Amino acid sequence: MCAGAPIPLPSAPRRPRPAASADDLRFGRQSAPGGVRRYTLHRLLPDSTRRFLGGTCRGPTSSAASGPGQGERAARFELRAVGELYTSSDPVTVNHTW
Repeated sequence: MCAGAPIPLPSAPRRPRPAASADDLRFGRQSAPGGVRRYTLHRLLPDSTRRFLGGTCRGPTSSAASGPGQGERAARFELRAVGELYTSSDPVTVNHTW
């Protein structure tokens, strides 16, 4: 890669799908094409901040800390692919109703 050349961003994960169990929330997905180092999962909070929930190299991304907040009926999550050069893809937002 030449100096000054833009760093390529990885493609976003495809078709994320949440699946809740008794103690956590898992997000399956189709892998993003290209060189992906890992996937990261954030929760989008009502005050417009993000909370990091976890990351994974393979398999579903999950978090035991993703239960509903007090009085919360739905939550928004953000899934990103992280490339070999640690650049992040555009986010894929998933809404989950409790």
